Amino acid sequence: MRSQRARLLWFPFALIIVGVVLLLKRFDVAWVGWPAVFWLLVAVAGGVELFNGIVRRSRWKCVWGTIWVALGGIFFLHAEELLTLTPGIAVGGMFLACGAGFLVALARNLHDWYLAVPGLSCLLVGGAIFATETGWLPESAVAPLVNTWWPAALVLFGAALIVHAVLRTGGGVSAPPASSSPSPHPR
Repeated sequence: MRSQRARLLWFPFALIIVGVVLLLKRFDVAWVGWPAVFWLLVAVAGGVELFNGIVRRSRWKCVWGTIWVALGGIFFLHAEELLTLTPGIAVGGMFLACGAGFLVALARNLHDWYLAVPGLSCLLVGGAIFATETGWLPESAVAPLVNTWWPAALVLFGAALIVHAVLRTGGGVSAPPASSSPSPHPR
């Protein structure tokens, strides 16, 4: 019952945000368009998800909550024309948001150390894309590195998952439990 009540809390928050936006618009305090309101709601929903992930110790709620907060914030700023968003910056921002999500989940529980691999990989790729799109680094220097080395992130993440599984099971792969009933086929 308690988790169902918590799931329904997004609706009152959405009503409050829409009401505040309408009041601000009505009294000419600020102009906020509906696309901006939508992305603000995405960011708020992500904040609620992130909070729930931290409180309930759920790594995936932390990852998705962080991604929603970051993307909702980026697209809100774009909808309000406070940020010029090109396709390259959007893709770089998505990688950065994913990397941040994995690192927030790692910070929530350091025993999930294997999340550092996709987190740092996404941050590096997103940072490289963002840096080339904004002109901080030349694309001719970054593109060959990303194109060549992105599979290394897959290898590292796979290896980290294997090491994590081996450490969690005590150093080996456990055999299935033996059946207590006699086998119908003698050996």
